[in-house]
Amino acid sequence: MKSKKAVSIVSLFMAIGWMLLIISFSSDPADISSSKSKAVLERVEPAVEKMEESLKIQIADDGRLHFYVRKNAHMFNYFVLAVLVATCIRMSGVKGFRSYILAYIIVTLFSAVDEYYQTFIPGRSGEVRDVMVDNVGVVIGLVAARLLPAIKKFKRIS
Repeated sequence: MKSKKAVSIVSLFMAIGWMLLIISFSSDPADISSSKSKAVLERVEPAVEKMEESLKIQIADDGRLHFYVRKNAHMFNYFVLAVLVATCIRMSGVKGFRSYILAYIIVTLFSAVDEYYQTFIPGRSGEVRDVMVDNVGVVIGLVAARLLPAIKKFKRIS
């Protein structure tokens, strides 16, 4: 019983910590946010160029690649947050589908509030599109949170 309570407390702190990380990203003025994503782009671009060269296709032009990097960061952050929040809720005693619906509501509301918060940051704006992109990450995260225990269970049986 103690270990379940410990996991519940740890998952709560991890979820809160991840929320604070997201807020810290949202608190960056536009120029700082852009420079951070450009730093990531500098690392991603050579790999994309190699893939384009070997597959003989164009994945994205430079402007679109920056857009994709930023939107994937949104999805990744909300994927992780959804998994953490779902774990926290499940460990608190809410079971089944209700735990995932509750996690979806909490993380989606957080995403909307975070986008609104960005309207107060110099050069930033709150975008409904970003909430929708965040939600892609949320849904994938919740599906993963639901499937991972089933996969683990299946592996033990095999």
